[in-house]
Amino acid sequence: MNAVALDTSVVVAALLGAHEHHEAARRTVDDALARPGGAILPAPVLFEAYAVLTRLPPPWRLRVDVAEGLLRDTFDGHAIVVSLPDDAVWSVVRNLAQRGLVGGIAHDAHVAACAQAAGARALATLNRRDFARLDLGAMDLVVPGTNGPR
Repeated sequence: MNAVALDTSVVVAALLGAHEHHEAARRTVDDALARPGGAILPAPVLFEAYAVLTRLPPPWRLRVDVAEGLLRDTFDGHAIVVSLPDDAVWSVVRNLAQRGLVGGIAHDAHVAACAQAAGARALATLNRRDFARLDLGAMDLVVPGTNGPR
């Protein structure tokens, strides 16, 4: 599959015109949506993006209807939303524990596992360092505004 999975950092930057990485993130999202394999939106990314967009400090905070509308208009019917089955979730938790990984990396591992389960070729993120700690297998990391994967 030639699909690109999107991390929350890219989704939020792409949707907020005032974000410092807006242009690069928007290009990445648009390119992913236009690919033959499409864009993959891990379910935890969708929820975290909604949470971030609706809890930013004023004046950047979006009203709930605006945040939901932006997410729906951009991704509903245009991206594949992916969740993990129960056994895969427990496998991610087990892997985190075995590797001694704690804290926020658990969320990143969940996102990466969703992307891998959907067969993503790459994961687009503005937080390369966070995901680089995980075993991504053959999946590349793409950082908008930089040259190439990993």
